[in-house]
Amino acid sequence: MASDALLAFEQVSVTFGRHGRSRRPVTALDHVSFAVTPGRSLGIIGDSGAGKSTLCRTAIGLVEPGEGRVIVDGSDLSGAPASAWQRARRHVALVFQDALGSFNPMRPVLDGIAMPLLSYADLGGAALRRAVGEVMEQVGLQPSQMTRYPHEFSGGQIQRLAIARALTTRPRLLILDEPVSALDVSIRAQILNLLIDLSRDLALTCVVISSDPAVVHYLTEETLVLFAGRVVEAAPTAALFARPRHPYTVALLAQRDPGIALHEQGLSGARAQTRLAVEMSGCRFAGICPRELPRCRDEAPEPTPLGEGRMVRCHSLAAEALAGETRKG
Repeated sequence: MASDALLAFEQVSVTFGRHGRSRRPVTALDHVSFAVTPGRSLGIIGDSGAGKSTLCRTAIGLVEPGEGRVIVDGSDLSGAPASAWQRARRHVALVFQDALGSFNPMRPVLDGIAMPLLSYADLGGAALRRAVGEVMEQVGLQPSQMTRYPHEFSGGQIQRLAIARALTTRPRLLILDEPVSALDVSIRAQILNLLIDLSRDLALTCVVISSDPAVVHYLTEETLVLFAGRVVEAAPTAALFARPRHPYTVALLAQRDPGIALHEQGLSGARAQTRLAVEMSGCRFAGICPRELPRCRDEAPEPTPLGEGRMVRCHSLAAEALAGETRKG
């Protein structure tokens, strides 16, 4: 992992207790590794059930991994006490998916935005209101609106308020969980452009987690593809969208680009597979994969580098890469 990483996962696994009719434990993250370095924003894409939200919560200490290490700004916080995580969260902020639900409907938005400041800074009265007003202006809202209640704001304004709250502690890393999924198309563009402006003006590095690949394509330089708790492909964003390699990535991006050939069972098959994958010992995409080999059902593929910063977990692509190296030799 990069020594200057703001956030790094090293073989992180998260398993929850017995679930569903089978009453078997559910592995939400399975030996996930990545690093986020300053100035290189990371996107994470995958369908519902892939483990994206669990990854978010693990990154800020709301979920404790069963295995592996979570490193925040150089400090290993695996198994660290709540006080250590609280200090780390000053520099790593999370914007939750349900922006409206993160504000108390019975209190003015001033209270919600100010909450992080009350934990990290000795501010009150006029100084507190001035600090809240500053971050509201940064996200395109008027300080005079801080006395209003959440229901008095539109969906786009609520998202801006949630971003403002995350900015109060001047974090170096901003984690955004489905930042525009609840917004109308016209409002989405405004929020995405706001995030780009904030990243530039405040020297923010972002982790953008979304089930919409287009959002990640627009905002980030690096992308991880998560399926059933495993990273199945990682690459520079431009390269991944120009030429997806893993069969699941091809299927996922086919939602956006009809020109990409999709397996006859379609992405609906991939979504169903996500629910079944926890019971599979081999590749979790086996059963609906157009490149499936006999070993895929029983043997989990290891990460295979394909050059130019790209990694995949796929027996077929690994065999293809090995054959190419053999021909070169």
